[in-house]
Amino acid sequence: MSLGAAQYGPKFFGFNTPNLHLIEDAVPWVTPTSFEVNDGLISVLQAGSSVTRIYTLAIGPSRDTVHITNNPANSAFSWKPIAGTSNPTLFANEELFVALDNVLAAAGNLGVQIIVPLIDQWDWWGGVPAFASMHQVTTDEFYTDSHTSANFFAVVEYVAKRNNTVSGIQYRNDSAIFAWETGNELSMGGGRVPAQWTTSLTKLLKNVLNVKQYVIDGSYSLYGWDTEVLNEPSIDGFTGHYYQLPAKFLIASSISNSVSPAGTIIFFILSALCFILSIVFCIKPSLFRIKSDGKNLCALLGSVKGPSNQGKFDMALVSAKKRAIAICSLLVFGFIAFFALASVFIWLGLFRVKYADRFNVDHDLIVKQYKKLFYVGEFGLSSLSDYQNLLAAVNASQALGALVWSLRFHSRNGGFWNHDEGGGVQSFHLPGFAVNRTTAVGIASTGFGDDELAVVDLMKSYAAGNGASKSSQYYQKPPVGDPILFPPNVTKSIINGEAVAFVSLTWRGSTGARSYIIERAVSDPSIIEIPSNETNFVAVYSGVVDAVASGQTMLVDQVRAVPFSYRVRGLNEYGYGPYSSVVTAF
Repeated sequence: MSLGAAQYGPKFFGFNTPNLHLIEDAVPWVTPTSFEVNDGLISVLQAGSSVTRIYTLAIGPSRDTVHITNNPANSAFSWKPIAGTSNPTLFANEELFVALDNVLAAAGNLGVQIIVPLIDQWDWWGGVPAFASMHQVTTDEFYTDSHTSANFFAVVEYVAKRNNTVSGIQYRNDSAIFAWETGNELSMGGGRVPAQWTTSLTKLLKNVLNVKQYVIDGSYSLYGWDTEVLNEPSIDGFTGHYYQLPAKFLIASSISNSVSPAGTIIFFILSALCFILSIVFCIKPSLFRIKSDGKNLCALLGSVKGPSNQGKFDMALVSAKKRAIAICSLLVFGFIAFFALASVFIWLGLFRVKYADRFNVDHDLIVKQYKKLFYVGEFGLSSLSDYQNLLAAVNASQALGALVWSLRFHSRNGGFWNHDEGGGVQSFHLPGFAVNRTTAVGIASTGFGDDELAVVDLMKSYAAGNGASKSSQYYQKPPVGDPILFPPNVTKSIINGEAVAFVSLTWRGSTGARSYIIERAVSDPSIIEIPSNETNFVAVYSGVVDAVASGQTMLVDQVRAVPFSYRVRGLNEYGYGPYSSVVTAF
């Protein structure tokens, strides 16, 4: 589809929601509940976006929670053979596809559109490595082996033709899908995916399967695109992913636009200056105030006797030789120090192009030169200023929008699902929390990054300026959904001769609640004599957040050891949400 034929609406600024159809942050992985799906989708709407992006299909051994396998031995799931696959025959996990059905049906009902990448280049969810292993080929041969490609294309056909068990709509006709991406960050041998593989897949989607959604090349933008791919009519557009990358990866991949022009220029100017000074010093040491009697450096270092001294040592030349050796040593040390520092600078990314600069290069190529669609499918793991500059560039461009990596929604067990991205970077949560909390519970030993509130507010601000739906029943509205207060855990003790109880409270939150009010009442006023104001619910805590890892305690209330009842209520800057049901602590 050409750029001129595209119907442009407001740009989308939002979040990737990789867990929306399969939660990788649980052990073992689980499919999300209807509450979790709706919480994720409504959170996206509350942040002002109507587009989000899930992660790929999970591929691998049937012992894992995967969508596609070649060995359906796990009886915990129902497996369906995929037509057109052979040697090996591949099978689809019906339970996991039903979970995807639920996501698309809910998205359609709520007015959210989903970007669906088909396969991952990396092995996080099995991806190309697992698919290749099933076919006993290398990861590079995934793209070149005709039989492996044929089996993968059969999987794509199975997915596109699937009838949603909830909505009854075939995936290829479902308006809840915004776009199909051929994959996530696809590459081969540290370079581009073969054009023939990409165009064969996009022609299958667009021309054979007649999908009604955009078809996007999911190749890794880091490597650029072949002209054949850029010109291919069955490809509607392209996506850019922007992350800080290790220097060894930049050097190995020879990506010219991944290193800052300014940093490169400075590097070569300093290198050239050192080189020129070294040549000049060797030819004419006298310019460096060294008495050399017109000798070059080599002649000077080989001579310590003057012509007029009848074979006696010329002390001036001896002194000059010592100075020359000292300067040579300094130059050698300078070279070593400079190259060592330069390597460190490159390694730390100080010479790399900002995300905005990389985006502008990609955007101008794709949108201005080839008249195709373009959006930022992922960005993250960098500084707030990098994000600000990138979003400003996207906002000023003809790109469709940008999605930050990544959002995790409320957990069925209370609190939120969390994901540690490494390097101290955490997943984001809505509506955004000014906390930095970590809990040590196995894989859930992740928390809330100290940049969360700033990044979330930044994304919301760009969404608000790009036509975020003011008429939505969720946008800029009070929290949605009744919180569920779980039965509390109670421990009792004697303190100063009085029996006290420690009541640990956890609840499943309301979507969009920034904090909660906790109310308490004595359950049975006849047990003890109590003040009249404790017979009814009164607010005993406010400003309590549910920003904890899944299932963790949010509040411990110390009370007299008598039965108390509790209820909670969420609120945000737009009002109060509904109350939870009442629970009693004995």
